[in-house]
Amino acid sequence: MIDVVFLLIIFFLVSSHLAKQEHHIKLDLPSARSGIDEIDRVETVVVNVLADGTWQIAGRVIGEEYLQEYISKKVQASSEPIRLKIRTDKVVQYRFLSPILKQAAQAGIGDIKFSVREDRNS
Repeated sequence: MIDVVFLLIIFFLVSSHLAKQEHHIKLDLPSARSGIDEIDRVETVVVNVLADGTWQIAGRVIGEEYLQEYISKKVQASSEPIRLKIRTDKVVQYRFLSPILKQAAQAGIGDIKFSVREDRNS
């Protein structure tokens, strides 16, 4: 019994570390006048798109093939709908985002969010 509890503790420590790691990547997020804070606990796949167009998941640089495989596995493994959160630098061109959106649609993900920072000038 203690082994099971110990394994659960390790699992939650590792998974919380990976979730925090996604938001430590330095990106100059685009600004928006309005937005909604995420308060629900939907399973979320976070894709970071750096200024040069490079994609990252969990701090690891990925390509289209890996993204497709990763998203498909997440969708198949979850009984609930999956959310895709895209964190992108504000200078990234749409051509780097289009394949991500296409793969999410093909995998059946309909809940896609873009991370932004609040525009404090308005």
